[in-house]
Amino acid sequence: MKQIIEEGAAGAAPGQETMVPLIETAHISKRFGGIVALNDAQMKCYRGETHVLIGENGAGKSTMVKIICGVTARDSGDIYMEGQKIDINSAQDAQAHKIAAVFQELSLIQDLSVAENIFLANEPRNRFGRINFRQIYDKAQAFLQEIGLDLNPRVMVRNLTLCQMQLVEIAKALYKDPDVLILDEATSALGEKEVKWLFDMMHKLTKEQGKGILFISHRMDELRQVADRATIFRDARYVMTFPWGELEDEEIVEHISGKKSAETSLEKPKGSETETALELVNASKGTCLHNLNLKLKKGEILGIAGLSGHGQVELLHALFGDGEFDTGEIYVDGKQVRLRNEREALSHGIVLIPEDRKNDGLILSRSIGENITMMCLKSISNSGVLSGKKEKGVIADAVERMSIKVHSADLPVGSLSGGNQQKVVIAKALSTKAKIVLLSDPTRGIDIGTKTEIYHLMAQLTQEGYSIVFYSTEMSELLLLCNRVLVFYEGRIAAELEGDQVTEKNIITQSIGVGGGTNEK
Repeated sequence: MKQIIEEGAAGAAPGQETMVPLIETAHISKRFGGIVALNDAQMKCYRGETHVLIGENGAGKSTMVKIICGVTARDSGDIYMEGQKIDINSAQDAQAHKIAAVFQELSLIQDLSVAENIFLANEPRNRFGRINFRQIYDKAQAFLQEIGLDLNPRVMVRNLTLCQMQLVEIAKALYKDPDVLILDEATSALGEKEVKWLFDMMHKLTKEQGKGILFISHRMDELRQVADRATIFRDARYVMTFPWGELEDEEIVEHISGKKSAETSLEKPKGSETETALELVNASKGTCLHNLNLKLKKGEILGIAGLSGHGQVELLHALFGDGEFDTGEIYVDGKQVRLRNEREALSHGIVLIPEDRKNDGLILSRSIGENITMMCLKSISNSGVLSGKKEKGVIADAVERMSIKVHSADLPVGSLSGGNQQKVVIAKALSTKAKIVLLSDPTRGIDIGTKTEIYHLMAQLTQEGYSIVFYSTEMSELLLLCNRVLVFYEGRIAAELEGDQVTEKNIITQSIGVGGGTNEK
């Protein structure tokens, strides 16, 4: 078997120059039809390190890790583990080589329990060959306690929050005791507490157990906390590998984009002083939202902040008709309305861009064009018959405005990168002509370049008369875009910050319930 010994390995940390990588890929290429996903790309990860893969959406990162874990077949190139060439053509091959992966897209079965999902395809059986459910639940309970997760193994996955589902995905991978753990945007649905738990677990796996971790994230603050080394991909090609800390953030961004970085500078839209687009008065819903009073000015970006799970997502979904408020009043353009379902919300000019684009925002098997127009079919039809001319016009305008990188709008939307998929979700919402746009963490799992495009789009929309409610788990986005921020705590608005009051300190203070009603400037 071919032995690969590193001699002066590019980007190797001190002491790694003569080590054999735990996992290595060489000359990897992959095409999807006319799209080049990887072109002669490479990557090396050593034992005891967290190796981060960075680059814009569509740069090739996710394709590389999907090849490593057997989800995608490579067209050419080789994979090595500890110097020996291996064949990985399926997920079963990857598992046999002790490789496990957690992706942003959930793979859980909704109608099975937490324990059943963890043991899926590896269930303990009794002497008659039947699944031993008691053993499944007992083992799952013991394992969850061992890794520090407070999850009930008997709960059906469909009853969990998105954050809890992501934790189950991670637990499912950890139970396999992999030597190589792949985390592809695995933190995107997690709250601050859960991210800290994951990072502590990653440190234990690498520094104490000598495992290797491949980590993909678009959040620089996360990379600073966990990265030992980094590999940059751009336009489906390998660019460079470097020990973390050797390059400044601006240099990294330049290598990612291939351009000199320019600081994002936006004027925060303050909105109208006299006109209100949307107002809630003493609105409550179930156990998640309590006595909410808020006003969205016309032409502003109203920020929604707070720790995950304190009612922010529930607010946006309720405003889009996902279950009516139990009490309170809702006004749109000064007129009292009811929002009992999504159709009523759209009729009043309200549209939601959901946080989970894969499951709630798109039909992945349908074409890009069909996804863009599915919410505006009535407006592009004549007497119930779809107008092909109008349809093509809407699609062409959306592709141009959103700068969606696509060879043909007839391709399945699932073939696009994450950033371009999110652009399609936004284009679909804007095609409705609704002027009140609810954005639920719209840049989750999106690369730096696409994030900047979305920021500028949001500012442009306010100039065109749109009003935006913007929930983000990234505080820097709220500080950049919002002149006014509502901070949620336990389903209530703990504070309304405006102007100079919108600071990281004030948001954090109010988010954890120790604000005391004061807002420091």
